[in-house]
Order: sequence, then structure tokens, then C-alpha cells
Amino acid sequence: MSKKVFKNKMNGLSDDELMHVLENSNKYQKDAIDAVIDIAKSRGLEISKFQQEIEKERVEEKEVEKKLDKKYEQNILKFVPKIIGVYQILGGLFLFLMSIFLSDFRMVAWAQVFLVLLVFFSIVGGYLFLKQKKYGAFLCVINQSLQIIRFQFLGFTLKYYTGISAGVIIESSFLNELSFSFNLTPGASFILGPIYTMNDFFGLNVIPILFIYYIYRHKEILTKM
Repeated sequence: MSKKVFKNKMNGLSDDELMHVLENSNKYQKDAIDAVIDIAKSRGLEISKFQQEIEKERVEEKEVEKKLDKKYEQNILKFVPKIIGVYQILGGLFLFLMSIFLSDFRMVAWAQVFLVLLVFFSIVGGYLFLKQKKYGAFLCVINQSLQIIRFQFLGFTLKYYTGISAGVIIESSFLNELSFSFNLTPGASFILGPIYTMNDFFGLNVIPILFIYYIYRHKEILTKM
């Protein structure tokens, strides 16, 4: 609730009740306390002692919040390149090995070109971001963006992920029945082209969305420094 709403609700409190609220200010929202202070002042009550204590507590809370925010930003700077960089390198290597040894990765020449580019984006982008070099974040964002959506429609399939795929799958059967499921799959997969099955599907992978968010948070923190 806003300060105005709190004032309307608390105008009916007695002076003793207002003072009781101020004595226990840590139990109430900031807007509620500000509303009580305004009401107490309008009634000419002596509340300077409470105001000083409340202001002191708020200053201390802000200092704690600043320290927590600083620690959070330091953790992002320290761990995000390591986690995402290593994740992409291992994912790219795994995808490359699977493309060699598994039959599912035998595909037409133009799709193989895409596969090579994806392996490049994953491994090189991960390495550059791990070392915090130029274009590392850019290549990682490209690689992760391509993993957000998967689909199969009218026999054409796009499916790509490295590491972990976690998200929602919407599937349509040949009877036009829709089904929703949550999918969690480790490993790597790349399919691009015609695959004829009876069902169409659309999927959303939340892992790359999370990674892209932290890549941009990392960039934002670096820009402020």
C-alpha cells in the first residue's frame, strides 16, 4: 500500500497507538511509518526521538543493502565468465564429438556448415568470455540465443542445445491435440532440416535466457567501473 492509503487507514488511531507503532517501527513498512509520522506531527506529538532512531536504522539498512549489492556484483564479475565460459567450451566439444560418432548428426552439407559454426561460437566464444577478451560476450550471446527456441513444423525441424536443455514443450499430434510438458535434457543436440514425424512441437529453453541475462549483467557492471 502507498503512504496515502496508510494515512487514511491510520487516521483513526489514538495518540498512544501512534506512539506504539513508532516504538515498534521495525515491524511495519516504510510507507506505514512515514504515514504515522505525518499524522503524529499534525497532532503536535513529540516524536523527534523516534524519528532519529528510525533515520539511523534506515541509514544502516541502506549501508547493508549497498554491501550486499557490491558483493553480488563482485560474484557476477568473478563467477559468470567462469561458469558460462567453461559451460560453452564443454558443450561445444561435446557437440563436436557427438557429430562425429552418433548417426543422428549425419546431415546434408549445408547443415554441416551450420554445425561447424555452432561449435565455433560455443568453444571460441566460451574461451574468449572465460578470459574476458573482446567479442567473447558477443559470441556467447549469439550461441545462447540460437538455443532458446526449438520447433518442428510441417516436417522441418530446428533443435539445438549444448549442456542442458530445460523448458516447456508444446506438442501437437496428428489429431490436433495439444500437450504441454516440462523437458530437462542433458547433453547436446543439433537438428536442422526435414524430419518427417506425425507430431509438431514448439519448445522454449530457459537456460540460455538465464545465461544471456547474466552476460549482460556482467557487461553492465564492467561499464560502471
